[in-house]
Amino acid sequence: MQYPPALAIVSFHSGAGKTTLLEGIIRILTRMGYRVCVIKHSAHNEIRDSGKDTFKYREAGAAASTLLQSSGYLEVCSQSADLPLAIDVASRFNPDIVLCEGFKDSGLPKIAVVESSELGLGTQLQGVVAFVLKEDVAPVSGVTSLPHDPSAVAAFIESRFLTPRRKVPLTDRYGRRILGIRMSLTQRCNLNCVYCHHEGEGSPSGEMHTDEVLRILRLARDLGMRRVKFTGGEPLLRRDLGGIIAYSYALGFEDVGVTTNGQLLRERALELHEAGLRRLNLSLPSVDPTVYRSITGGDLRNVVEGLEAARRLGIHVKINTVVMRGINDSSIDTILEFARRHSSQLQLIELEDLHLDKGFFEKYHVDLAQTEQMLSGASDSVVERGEMNRRRVYLVKGLPIEIVRPVSNPNFCTGCTRIRVTSDGKVKPCLMRDDLLFDLLGGIRSGWTDDRLKGLFMSAVSAREPFYR
Repeated sequence: MQYPPALAIVSFHSGAGKTTLLEGIIRILTRMGYRVCVIKHSAHNEIRDSGKDTFKYREAGAAASTLLQSSGYLEVCSQSADLPLAIDVASRFNPDIVLCEGFKDSGLPKIAVVESSELGLGTQLQGVVAFVLKEDVAPVSGVTSLPHDPSAVAAFIESRFLTPRRKVPLTDRYGRRILGIRMSLTQRCNLNCVYCHHEGEGSPSGEMHTDEVLRILRLARDLGMRRVKFTGGEPLLRRDLGGIIAYSYALGFEDVGVTTNGQLLRERALELHEAGLRRLNLSLPSVDPTVYRSITGGDLRNVVEGLEAARRLGIHVKINTVVMRGINDSSIDTILEFARRHSSQLQLIELEDLHLDKGFFEKYHVDLAQTEQMLSGASDSVVERGEMNRRRVYLVKGLPIEIVRPVSNPNFCTGCTRIRVTSDGKVKPCLMRDDLLFDLLGGIRSGWTDDRLKGLFMSAVSAREPFYR
């Protein structure tokens, strides 16, 4: 196993500012595309206390943070207060660097946070590569002098210990950057929605195993993708969803989302929140229990209870409503009020002609241009989402509303910045096409190297073209 560089951040007294400095360093390095793990030595008795520094490090974006106690407890999976073993455990998160707070006698390269009066003492520490000082002082011979500024320290760490990984997004031949990946985890579902397009999948050959999902995520992140959304089928049917979400954050994805029908959300909301999930899309075609059951075959109460459970935990919910003529198009105002009452965001979506029974699309499709025009006139303000098809968000009496009009819409295709992976591990450059698939999972199961798999990803990107022009 190849180990990442490990660096100790030390000081000679508490209150020197190590924790604040480290939080800032983590945020900056993760934004630059690096994966960071942190190990802290502590005498705290409460391991899972949200006020401890390790929690702050995870909130700042660290891939993992461990609390190494003198009593012999390591918060991840070790039972020994042994720094080399802790680094071994942290290395399994595949970080680019491990930062260790404290451990003055560790033998690791060190950045010492010191007062000017402590410089003499600091020079006695073995392996000091930089001093961080809150006031300007003359540099010490052979040791870099840095301000107590996370940006400056992060830049020093990158230049000294890291191979620069400022990831540049892939771009297709139409100039569209690939910023996100939309990954179907399963085609299994506990509902039977009449409008479902199955994420463009016809006859999937199976499901990816957990380790295969994680490997594809790592490849996508290495290729510069910043966002990931997990879909289905119903992704909450995957028992490993929490672990997949946590790993996505550990890889440095800036935005992680889930699309769900909400039937299982009440039972799993806490688990998903603890894994790091902070936003989800909730499919809700009607707020009338009878109409909802006729469209989906499910129980509306489960969805509402799941929505409330997510909101109580602080998970932001966006309601997705596919609008259909004669089914729910006359009740849009009711759906708006429901979303406002439940402090959610609303997304009205046009029905798409994909994997539907013959004639269904012609019978039920509604062009939402008139609805968007109405919202534009009624809105208090309008925000344009630059990296999301330049889609507009209308704020109507405090409720953010988006209109998704993908049908016969060249502007929608021109702004597409994501690529799809099917539940059976194929890269799908376009939702609307079934004839352009790249078998990533087949390559994984055949023992392909990461470089060869990335080449397949890049071939899929090169093959992308707008469906509507």
